[in-house]
Amino acid sequence: MTASTVAVTLLWLAVFAQVPSQWRDPTRLAVWGTMLLLATIGTLDLTAIGARLDAASGLPNVSDLAQHLLAIIAATLARYSAVAISGTPRQRARWSAVRASAVAAGTLAALTGLFAVSPARTRPTNTALYSDFFVQYAAHPEVIAYWAILAAYLGTTFVIIARLAGRYGRTAGRSALGSGLQLLAAGMVVGLTYLAYASSVVAARAAGVQGPFIRTAPAIIQALFGALIVLVAAGGVLPAAQHWPLVRQAGFYRSLRMLYPVWAGLCQAVPGIALDPVPVWADRLDPRDLRMRLYRRVIEIRDGYMALCPVDVPGIEDTVRAAAGRHRLSAADAATVTTATRLELARRAELRGDVRAAGGAPHADKDFTAGTDLDSEVRLLRVVAAHWATIRLAAETIEHGARMTPVGSRTAPAGPNRP
Repeated sequence: MTASTVAVTLLWLAVFAQVPSQWRDPTRLAVWGTMLLLATIGTLDLTAIGARLDAASGLPNVSDLAQHLLAIIAATLARYSAVAISGTPRQRARWSAVRASAVAAGTLAALTGLFAVSPARTRPTNTALYSDFFVQYAAHPEVIAYWAILAAYLGTTFVIIARLAGRYGRTAGRSALGSGLQLLAAGMVVGLTYLAYASSVVAARAAGVQGPFIRTAPAIIQALFGALIVLVAAGGVLPAAQHWPLVRQAGFYRSLRMLYPVWAGLCQAVPGIALDPVPVWADRLDPRDLRMRLYRRVIEIRDGYMALCPVDVPGIEDTVRAAAGRHRLSAADAATVTTATRLELARRAELRGDVRAAGGAPHADKDFTAGTDLDSEVRLLRVVAAHWATIRLAAETIEHGARMTPVGSRTAPAGPNRP
């Protein structure tokens, strides 16, 4: 099974998985329509399917034309979706959508007309030497015009989608939606690379160039197109896949396993938080009630953190960055890991039986895990779990070389009997 077949299969899975919920929201319907068109384009690009369509229609390259026309429609819908989700008010204005639709309609008409008067309408493409008809017949002016219009429209749309998807993907952070948008942005970059390389091949063919550059072009063009489909497929499937029952259960299980070290450490310091303590082997082997167990684990971790008096140390942020080493932390992750390090110092102090200083603030970090829902709290705690080694190393470094002061406590004023 080739990469293109796998990508097309993923696209069709995404299409069928999202059908029941797409009919009330225009933006979600546009996203679903885009995935449907991409799945159709990928299917037509498969040699067996495309050849059968050409034979049935009597037109040698009608499958390529169909792919290009569907690509224009898919790009228009994808642009509409991206603008509706993260565009400016001006971009979302009604006249802007009408103008985009008019440009798309004109592009479809121009491509159809140019194909009708080109030699590609009656002559088959030598697929052993050329990837598409616009490469084989690049010496004809109407074919050059065809490719120029197609590349200009798709290139402009790819740039718009890449900018919006990349920006919104960074904003969405470590979520399935954020990762999906980042993959979509990467797919658009690959798409621009595909258009640039194919344009250079068309220009070379039009100039009569032969040799290795032309001979290797079909494999490179197909590889770039396949990478485009794979990235767009993954970007579309990822946000939808998190709602599939099997994938969701697997996510619950993985989160349970990731949070176990954090939870177990807190249970040692604050034993009363655990309603039903379990050994690591039992937690690993038990497949039952995964969501409820994860929900309880998050609550117990939060209760454990709120029972501690977070410890503040001058320069703790620098210590955390040094402990991270070559694994550079984002600003958001650095803040989370720093707070978790303060709480880890408090957990260790609790295990040693250190007396909390008067005036301490046991709930100074009560907002640390106060997410809006289970998913948001799990995402935050997974950042803690993912950087658990960094947190422990930072805490050990501080314990060996720094004086720790509970957050909110006051240093007793100096007096006659005080040093």
